[in-house]
Amino acid sequence: MPALMSPTDRVVAVVGHPDDAELMFYGTLRAWADAGADVTVFVATHGAAGISLADQAAGTQLAPGDRPAESAASYEGTGIAVECLGLEDGALRPDRPLVSAIEAALARLGCTVLLTHAVHDGNDHQDHHAVARAALNAAVRVASCTTVLHGQPHNAHSHVAPTVLVDITAYIDDKVKALARHQTQAGRYYLSEEFTRHRAAEAGYRLLPQRAADGRYFEGLVPSLLLLGQPERS
Repeated sequence: MPALMSPTDRVVAVVGHPDDAELMFYGTLRAWADAGADVTVFVATHGAAGISLADQAAGTQLAPGDRPAESAASYEGTGIAVECLGLEDGALRPDRPLVSAIEAALARLGCTVLLTHAVHDGNDHQDHHAVARAALNAAVRVASCTTVLHGQPHNAHSHVAPTVLVDITAYIDDKVKALARHQTQAGRYYLSEEFTRHRAAEAGYRLLPQRAADGRYFEGLVPSLLLLGQPERS
């Protein structure tokens, strides 16, 4: 992947909730940004419904701006922009309004590389499915978009098997810190340092075991479009 990362890329990660991009792509987005690319995280929902049953029982409520602010804080000082469409989470559908909103964002940002959720993982969140389908639908009509990559769901029962690895060893500590910014989600196993390091090592052990054994960390992706030899971008 590093050989494909160009400073002329315009990378857009389209995700369902605040924290999704950090979970799937944090190190990848940092690597692209450090290569000189323009990087934006586009979040479909405000995520205010994302509280545990125990918190609900205790009367905990989140404001629509709480979780997007945590996501923005995760990228503080990195040059990566965060935008939130502000839709209500839990009931997204890949319908015309969502597709149109994503298409408008991709066109406005001049997207050349789209990162989004996996499309066919039946164990993943319903909002993730909707965003992935809507993003793919939208990307077809954005001529600048020549690369589409899907992230590995953080669901422990995911059936997605990555075929592309991005070495994020240089960013693993920052990824742990970025996920810790999501204090409204504290206690969720997939945000823990232990799970983050385990999953980043596991991706390598399946495909590059020697590098994983040497202590390298990875984020796993699945490409659905990878156009090589594309013309110079402006």
